[in-house]
Amino acid sequence: MLGLKIDLEKRVPGLDLARSIAIFLVVFSHSLWISENYPPYIKWFMNFTATIGVEIFFVISGFLIGKIIYRIIQKDDFSFKDVREFWKRRWFRTLPNYYLVLIINIILWYLIYGKIPEKIGLYFVYLQNFFSHSPDFSRISWSLSVEQFCYILGPILLYLLISFFPKLNRKKLFLWVTCFIISVVILIRFWFHSTHELDSIYEWNENLRKVSVYRLDAIYYGFLAFYLYVNFPINLTLNKLLFTIGMFGIFTLHLFIFYFGITFETNPGFFNIFYLSLNSVAICCLMPFLFTIKIQSMWVLKIITLLSLLSYSIYLLHYTIILHSMKVLVPSDHLRGIPLLIYTLTYWLLILVFSYLLYRFFEKTMTNLRDRK
Repeated sequence: MLGLKIDLEKRVPGLDLARSIAIFLVVFSHSLWISENYPPYIKWFMNFTATIGVEIFFVISGFLIGKIIYRIIQKDDFSFKDVREFWKRRWFRTLPNYYLVLIINIILWYLIYGKIPEKIGLYFVYLQNFFSHSPDFSRISWSLSVEQFCYILGPILLYLLISFFPKLNRKKLFLWVTCFIISVVILIRFWFHSTHELDSIYEWNENLRKVSVYRLDAIYYGFLAFYLYVNFPINLTLNKLLFTIGMFGIFTLHLFIFYFGITFETNPGFFNIFYLSLNSVAICCLMPFLFTIKIQSMWVLKIITLLSLLSYSIYLLHYTIILHSMKVLVPSDHLRGIPLLIYTLTYWLLILVFSYLLYRFFEKTMTNLRDRK
């Protein structure tokens, strides 16, 4: 498959499909930066899709990482060495790509604006948006910061509790720690709501949704979904029911609530405290059904698998590298109609080309190096 050796038998088509949809939603939404002159209904849809896409990534990541953590804490000889090994494997997967693109981004920023981005040191330790929104530089990295600290928090808590209380049931401990983190973060958002006044959904997006300390529960809904999936097997009928509930929840939270007059201005408490959690729960409801999906068409399966594999590289490159460069070289704010369509399709094509190159010649190399260690 385009020079990539992929064992399709080891893939989960439903999860690859979800990743492919998620990255498309993110790219589709961020394409709005090209121009404000898209047709109104497309522009309206673009305003919502990035949020859905990123939250899908959070839950899928939590589900898969939760599976790894759940397995290693049940080892009889579980120790901090296992935690370090988990971090090493995870960071081999995420950090090389991140730092390479970060350095390219810094160079690009300097060439365009003649200066080094502010607070640049914080980006190297994922602290750019821990307590407040990140600067304009590399805006997409906020979600990577959330994920990195989630990977640290849960394993550390589990290791400490197992060290001090080795006789505790570790399966239940996994559930308790997961629910504890989710509950604490919801309380932190309640505190935020009680002490902060925001005037618009834009301010909410910048000051809460994209700030790590208020989002550290995001990955752990995936942990919870995995725990329930592995400990409470359900039949296909219930899978489909949960999938229906999940889809209804997603559409309600992102589209139908406005029909009922629920906006940030009228219901800030709902958005500050409950909206993000309900969104995660709705996505969790989709997870069991995703494992039952079979894709019969081989070429469709290959396309979906490829997009899933490229999704991390796409996420890193698409906005602050590719689109930023395109807009500097060929300004696009004035475009509309056919020229806007051509510009958008060119942008999407460049994303696929450069993401493939980054994945094949760098990301996969780093992953292979990890697997040989």
